[in-house]
Amino acid sequence: MNEVADIYNVERDRIFLGSREKNIIFAKRLYIYILRKMFKLTLTEIASVTNLHHASVIHHFERFKFFHEHPKNFKQDAINLQRVEDKIIEVEVEEEIHALEKKRLSIKKSLTKLYKIKKLKDEREKIKNLLTK
Repeated sequence: MNEVADIYNVERDRIFLGSREKNIIFAKRLYIYILRKMFKLTLTEIASVTNLHHASVIHHFERFKFFHEHPKNFKQDAINLQRVEDKIIEVEVEEEIHALEKKRLSIKKSLTKLYKIKKLKDEREKIKNLLTK
């Protein structure tokens, strides 16, 4: 949402306040389009997140879709969408890398612990075998 607000030079909190300013409407449309296309939210979920009626969500989604499908006339919309998509992908990749690194460290700790336990078990077994001979 911050990226969308930056693109259209609007305050993030003003995007869904019902303003009719052109840049705010375009920001709202792009944000709704991203929620639907990239995050696969339902219209009801988007309505809940944006505090809009589902009919308004449909309207804004369809308007952005129309503009996006006619890039010759609305080239800037396509550029803005690409910028937001790139940012989302970049953030998601970084978050996934971070999560996997945490898992890797956790697995390494667990393996170290299990190897120590196995070593103790093997040593005890060895001592037991020596005592029984």
